[in-house]
Amino acid sequence: MEYVYFWLLIFKKHINKILAGIFGICIFLIANIQYDAKTFSVGFKRIQNLLDRMYPIDFTILGELKQPIIETINIALFSSILALFTALLFLPILTNLLFKLKIIPKLFSAIFSIFRTIPFLIIAAILVSLFSTGVFSGFVSIYLINFLTASKLLKEYAEEVENKQLEAMESLGSSKFIIYKNAILSNLKPQVISVYFLTLESSIRGASVLGLVGAGGIGQRLWQELNHLRYDRVSIIILTLVILIFFIDLVSYFFRNYSNSSQLTFDKFIFRKNIIKVVTPIVLVGSILYVTKYITITQERFLIGLKQLRVLGNGIINPDLAYVPKMFTELMVSIEIAFSATIFAAVTAIFTSYLSSVNLFGKYKALSMKIFINILRTFPPIIVALIFFRGFGPGAISSFFALYIYTVGVMTKMYNEVLEGINTNVLLMAKSLGLGSFISYIKIIFNGYFPEFITIVLYRFESNIKNSTILGMVGAGGIGHLLVNNIEYRNWNRISTLLIGLSLSIIIIENISYLIRMKVKK
Repeated sequence: MEYVYFWLLIFKKHINKILAGIFGICIFLIANIQYDAKTFSVGFKRIQNLLDRMYPIDFTILGELKQPIIETINIALFSSILALFTALLFLPILTNLLFKLKIIPKLFSAIFSIFRTIPFLIIAAILVSLFSTGVFSGFVSIYLINFLTASKLLKEYAEEVENKQLEAMESLGSSKFIIYKNAILSNLKPQVISVYFLTLESSIRGASVLGLVGAGGIGQRLWQELNHLRYDRVSIIILTLVILIFFIDLVSYFFRNYSNSSQLTFDKFIFRKNIIKVVTPIVLVGSILYVTKYITITQERFLIGLKQLRVLGNGIINPDLAYVPKMFTELMVSIEIAFSATIFAAVTAIFTSYLSSVNLFGKYKALSMKIFINILRTFPPIIVALIFFRGFGPGAISSFFALYIYTVGVMTKMYNEVLEGINTNVLLMAKSLGLGSFISYIKIIFNGYFPEFITIVLYRFESNIKNSTILGMVGAGGIGHLLVNNIEYRNWNRISTLLIGLSLSIIIIENISYLIRMKVKK
């Protein structure tokens, strides 16, 4: 790892030259996906034509969108609630804070880590193949991903609880349940609320596109109108999605910040404690009853699905090794798309984050860029991929642009959080050198906070591997294209090969990324 650290120092020292080189490499990568200048020109003209056909917007279908919107909200809202409760039930096993059996937490953590590498849309497509189309498949897929995500986050928070507190309660003869309730859960209440809203934010984006594989929600209507070339209706569906996602994000942001910053008096603390005791069982029971009511799947269809699940299990444990070369080729395409989109977006975000930082560019001048960035971040990348798919046809370039646009929005926001948290003295020192605002940002601030920026880039690269797989499922190239084809024909042996290859690559990349992040922070 000394060599990695050495090269990171070189990167930091020659940042400007290397950024220019990376920019050139990205252009080279894109140019080698069998696209020339003429193809780009024609593709963007087609997209312009598509966007023109989205206007005037057909508002007449708003009434028809009511039910799909309710389905989408239900899937996101209740899957997050039930997943959070399930994660809290598994928390004692995952953390090993209560039971001194080291092998069990490691085993469960390893299994959960493997399943977390599988994108939610692939799980939804598999469930649709097993249990037929409908809300059931979408709900279960989002629930599983939320459960795995919440388990990971809560495990990390729980492990920060001081052992002295646990030992003190043990010495008093408290039962394991009382220790878990009073020493762990009581300390995690703000984090539990935060985790719920974080999963809810992710869920609403996921639930909005489940319909693309027949798993219910507003995405199903979007796919239908796209296939019928009714772009005037596509525009109102996309606008509705953006407003819905933005509203959920806003509510989530408010509650997460409120739970973290609110100061409670003793009376308010007792009141809130009593409210939680009453509300928690009502929410849990109410969610279960409501979910069983709106998830419509017949007993016969459910039993058929379970039989198919047994067939799936047999196929998964017997991967088709002859399919490895094909899997590896398409996997490399997905990784190349994720890498080029992340690097290109990282370079772009250096400029957009400066233009949207209040303390660097000015409060009022940064406002318009902030609004623009929030719009980019709100669009699910798969929606952008569908638009580029209509312009460039099937292939990696549609996936690249979709990931690039979305990643610019996300990374700019994350860069901004770093930049707007800078100490005022650093900014004053930069200004005192007589350098321009942007030059001082690049030469002093960016270099000084380089490890934070690298960490953000690595995190987004990890996430974009999964995103590129999902985008491939709608014809945008990569291993996702193979997955959706084999799921359609129920080639479980080949699906096993593809999932093993995808999971291993994500695990390897995550571990390499982790080692680099640890070195950069030192």
